[in-house]
Amino acid sequence: MKHRSLLTVLTIVPLSAALVGCGGKDNAVADVKTAGGYNNEPVKLSIYDYQAGINDRELQTYIIKPIQAKYPNISFELLSAKSPEELAASGVVPDLVATSNVYVKYMLDLGFGEDLQSMVKTSGLNLSRIEPEALNELKKFGPKGEIYGLPLSMNYGVMLYNKEIFDKLGVAYPKDEMTWSQTLELAKKVTRTEGGIRYIGVSMGAPQGLVRQYSLPVVDDKQQKSIVTSDGFKTIFSALRQLYDMNGYLGPAKEFNYGFNEFSKDQTLAMNPNWIAAVTDTLAQLDKDGKTFQWDIVSFPAFDDRPKLGRQIDFHLFMVPPASKNKNAAYEVARSLLTDEAQTAMNKAGRMTVLKVSELKKQYAQDLKVYNGKNLAGIFKVTPAPAPMSTNYDTKIYSILQESNKEMAQNNMDVNTALRMADEKANKHIQEMKQQGK
Repeated sequence: MKHRSLLTVLTIVPLSAALVGCGGKDNAVADVKTAGGYNNEPVKLSIYDYQAGINDRELQTYIIKPIQAKYPNISFELLSAKSPEELAASGVVPDLVATSNVYVKYMLDLGFGEDLQSMVKTSGLNLSRIEPEALNELKKFGPKGEIYGLPLSMNYGVMLYNKEIFDKLGVAYPKDEMTWSQTLELAKKVTRTEGGIRYIGVSMGAPQGLVRQYSLPVVDDKQQKSIVTSDGFKTIFSALRQLYDMNGYLGPAKEFNYGFNEFSKDQTLAMNPNWIAAVTDTLAQLDKDGKTFQWDIVSFPAFDDRPKLGRQIDFHLFMVPPASKNKNAAYEVARSLLTDEAQTAMNKAGRMTVLKVSELKKQYAQDLKVYNGKNLAGIFKVTPAPAPMSTNYDTKIYSILQESNKEMAQNNMDVNTALRMADEKANKHIQEMKQQGK
């Protein structure tokens, strides 16, 4: 991509909605000079999004609208780049980087993270209002108390289920706080062909999601070698092996990957564990188009030896690059989006609040009406599992694990052989990376 095309500048229209705090020092943003150091001077802030899902619509709805209501002199532009490396190489420095906790280390390695500790202290921002799981995850990246970003929104694991399939097959619905073993047993009852239609009980996704839910790193960081043959990986691959052994699970062409499309469009997948942020808009659109069906949700399944721990912690946050020329204004934007009013509006519009307010969570996506009458409260009956610390080896090793998973599904490979194969490939990759100085 040429440097000229790196920036996509959005037209900014001043908005009149007021952003008024609900009381308390951390909600008040009126005294900008003493809060974040921003003096209300005209400034255009550039935002780079990497895996946080902030597109033009979200930028307008969740950021521009609340911020310009209070700070009309702040405008924004959304940067586009094929990769963070491309952005770093271009010489263009964003003022804010929106990303997921999964990629914080990646961004730090590229120089996109400033320690915001002093700004947090000076502004009096009360971090204890934020979900403790999100704060604990953020603290992993700052061993000396560094704060490399401010959370914006949360994501939760959820298990969708098609009530019509369960009713047709005469099987009881799934329940909250189920384990993966219980889920697999239930799936066996609805994995069958009925009336010429092949129904699949459940999808477990690629190993990556399960590995992260189990809080497993893929590398021993001290010894710099793969650990994918350890007990936790055997637990995960044994569960996947059970799935593929179900009569009727594999398709006629050995298909084994099923997901939200089979759940929402084909309506042949009975249970679909997913991210709530990934499905909300589509479910709302189905309802709007009159194509909806009878479905509901329960909490994300937990591993038997890790009860009530759902899908791994996942939240989106803003980081401020050290080389930004507008750090005070950038910090003030991130801080202002944590006020009760900004979080409430965002939460009701479809991006879940990161504040630890149970009543607010119950109002999630209220404006979309997609969860009216649904078991939304059920997804909060499990706690997000701690995520493993990311390494530079993860992406490739996750793909290697998926290769072994495919061998299990399509070629009936046993668990131990599949993991040994992954281990050999992973260690080869680690050595190649080390030789390249990465």
